[in-house]
Amino acid sequence: HQFANVGPRPSPQALAHAVLPADMIGKLVASLLIDLVGSASYLIPLAGEAFDLTWAPMSMILVGALYDDVMPNLKYVALMEELLPFTDWIPSATIGWVKEFGPCIMDEGKRKMGDAKRNGRRERDALVNMRLWRCKT
Repeated sequence: HQFANVGPRPSPQALAHAVLPADMIGKLVASLLIDLVGSASYLIPLAGEAFDLTWAPMSMILVGALYDDVMPNLKYVALMEELLPFTDWIPSATIGWVKEFGPCIMDEGKRKMGDAKRNGRRERDALVNMRLWRCKT
């Protein structure tokens, strides 16, 4: 018997994608939390590696949901980072955030530096003109 035909089940990654943030700051916070939880296994000397075995697939799902469109293979890096010993220090989720938002941040910084240079030149020119005007009077 079929009770209810509601269609196919969504994948764990699709569920995570539905609940995780999509904005820059939200993704940064989520990435830092994912990396923090993954690195927390160092705090528990012997149980830490067992925790890594349970956290590894969750980390892979979360990183995939956040950054599959930017870095499709990053979820596998996150999985291996948690499974292999002594690799928890690699901030794989944060690396995905930098890959996605780093170029935008750099472009915005370059634009602001250009604006600051132009404003500085205008102020310098205004001071020079003001000194020249004082000398003429």
